[in-house]
Amino acid sequence: MKRWLTNLGAALLLALPAGQALAVGPMMDWDPAYFYFPAPQPVGLSPSNQPAGAVMRCVGQISLFGPPLDFLNVNLPTREYTFFIGDLTSLGTTTVANGSLEAYITNYSGGTFTLYEDPARNSVFAPNPENGQVPSTFTDGSAPLLIGNFTGLTVTTNNFTQFKVGSIEGNIQWTGGSLIGELTGGGNEPCPGLFTGGATWNTAPNIGIPGYMFRHDGKLDLQCPTAARKSTWGQLKTLYR
Repeated sequence: MKRWLTNLGAALLLALPAGQALAVGPMMDWDPAYFYFPAPQPVGLSPSNQPAGAVMRCVGQISLFGPPLDFLNVNLPTREYTFFIGDLTSLGTTTVANGSLEAYITNYSGGTFTLYEDPARNSVFAPNPENGQVPSTFTDGSAPLLIGNFTGLTVTTNNFTQFKVGSIEGNIQWTGGSLIGELTGGGNEPCPGLFTGGATWNTAPNIGIPGYMFRHDGKLDLQCPTAARKSTWGQLKTLYR
């Protein structure tokens, strides 16, 4: 069992996006966001099987902003901050199994992240999207504050934890929006974003709304590169003495 869990951990790590710089802290936080698959859904779609070509989308409500967007206040009665993730495309699900214990890993390509500011607090996770309220009440704000393209996203989950908890993580390259200039971290180009957090597909109270596949409790980190500092081999060796 220990060996299988070690192999499973390695497989999950390999499935996550690679090559990240250290995050400077959460730029935005949310709980909840909900992922769903709009019609027409492929045959056999389930949390353990997201067939290649299946299109996944997401709507969410921001609950907190951190630097460099901490000047935005989510508690104002005349402001609401929401996001919409469009058209992530499944590359197919891989199952890692040991008897009846299974973990499911699904990589996605494409997809966009768009952040909105709305003077009306009207967003609602209406059942069975897409419909008259989803995603429209999450995208009816001002011109987008931020727009970015996913360069990769991975869904990991399982059939053996009590609440079927896993993760949904991906990398974002920012391309536009009125606040893109805030994301440079002192450089010339906007720093990449890391979309990350825990996900569950279990029934109520974790999901509880018909038509959604995953509930996501997550955050978005801004990943500005850390400046290199000159050193010598002797100084480096002292770190291990």
